Amino acid sequence: MKLYGKDTLKRHLDEIAAKGRLPHAIMFSGHSGSGRKTLARYTAQLFLCPERACGNCAVCRSIENDAHPDVIFVKRQCGGKYLMDPLSDVLRDVVILPISGEMKIYVFEECDTMLPRHLNALLKLIEEPAPHLRFIFTCENTAIIPETIMSRVTEFEVPDTPVDECERCLLDSGMDSAKARSLAEMFSGNIGKCGGLDGSEGELIGAARTVAAAIGARDFVTAGGSLAKHQSNRAEFGAIMDYLVNLFRDAMALKFGCEAEYFGKKESRKIADNFTEAEILNMLDAAFEIQRNEIYNLNLGLTGAYFISKVVDSV
Repeated sequence: MKLYGKDTLKRHLDEIAAKGRLPHAIMFSGHSGSGRKTLARYTAQLFLCPERACGNCAVCRSIENDAHPDVIFVKRQCGGKYLMDPLSDVLRDVVILPISGEMKIYVFEECDTMLPRHLNALLKLIEEPAPHLRFIFTCENTAIIPETIMSRVTEFEVPDTPVDECERCLLDSGMDSAKARSLAEMFSGNIGKCGGLDGSEGELIGAARTVAAAIGARDFVTAGGSLAKHQSNRAEFGAIMDYLVNLFRDAMALKFGCEAEYFGKKESRKIADNFTEAEILNMLDAAFEIQRNEIYNLNLGLTGAYFISKVVDSV
């Protein structure tokens, strides 16, 4: 299993595994798309493979293909969303011994989406685990995880993937070199976001960048016209607004001397250079207002015009 851009963390895990000291409960924290789930699979291989993640045996191959009976992805077992009843059903399974190995590994993906009562149900389990149980958590925001949980896990921070390593991953997947380089740069090396991008989404990202570029140049007529091209499709319009939120967030980050993380760094930089912090914050508020009300059957033409008017008013 290739862990692009994770050499240091991989060596650290390998060394711990070689000493037989892998913790019984591990937390991989990092940005969405940074490779947390891949690291969870690799760690499961370290636990279960006789050669410690050789990558070639039947155990490693089954884990990589999400087919090992003793590696349970809990969120998937719960239907993709953490709810108390299906979670309880999964947790009743912990008393059953492993099917094909010495350990049974539960992977709690995106545990920061779990409610406090879900996490509280795990306290006793991870504090005094049975000898055959191991737990792996993935999380983007550890600040919202209760200290009672964080004190019982060993956290490993997953670093972002460098752009060149992301490009290499995309090339290895069969993507042509021009597209691989473009996507790697667009998403700052985030393999997950690059891999989840289809053709239509790429067009919508391009539309959002066009709108942002026009706003950055204070050409609000062009910005409104670009947005109007997608006013006949509610899903497309909503996606563009979501992307604009990220562009405005990056512009705000740049104003404070931080780095832009999302696509469209050039457009975000233009907005950061040409508007004040208060003006950019007002643009964000306008985009958030559209997002909050998208559940209503609003006229998209009027909504787009309203958004542009709010942007104009903000300056």
